[in-house]
Amino acid sequence: MVSQQSSRSRGRVLAVVAAAVLLVVFWNIWSPFDTGAPSIAPQQVDMSDAVLSALKVSVRQTSSSPPKLTVGVTNTHSSPVTVFTWDSPLDPLAVQLGLLSFTPEGKDAPIDLPTIQVRRLMPPGDDAFVTIESGQTEEREVLLKRPMVPLDQLQGKVTVVCKGQWRSVWALKKEGISAESLRNAGADDTALKGNFESEEVDIEL
Repeated sequence: MVSQQSSRSRGRVLAVVAAAVLLVVFWNIWSPFDTGAPSIAPQQVDMSDAVLSALKVSVRQTSSSPPKLTVGVTNTHSSPVTVFTWDSPLDPLAVQLGLLSFTPEGKDAPIDLPTIQVRRLMPPGDDAFVTIESGQTEEREVLLKRPMVPLDQLQGKVTVVCKGQWRSVWALKKEGISAESLRNAGADDTALKGNFESEEVDIEL
């Protein structure tokens, strides 16, 4: 009699344990996994990669005396793209902001350039936004001059790269972007953000 009751007791315990295990398994399968970090929709990530990788940054020399470079952004995406130009390759202060690096021939690293911190008036003006149609290129000319660029250290062949981070990019024409997004450019959650880097190009100074 005692043995039969003990067997029933063990059976109940095993049943409870099995039910608990099944609950844990189904909970892990069906409940969302929360890491405590904000979730990012896979579609948004894919769109950001597709749009930003389609913006091709280029650098070319347009004059040696005075030394001038032209920095361009080509939109190879299928739709128009609007770029917030502050701290971008299209920023007139690209050199002063440290977006361009210069490596003399025979050196392993770029020379040190002085950079500046810019305090700009918010909200940005209309000229801070550029829409680049599909297949089109937008360019800005950059003059290399002292004291910002130590030209005496850049004699002969020099390798140039333009590198930084997009503050805000939209896969839309400027007219399709909300006024609030434009006012908050640089901190707008609907804008795409990421890195940019041109291919290395050799110039002669």
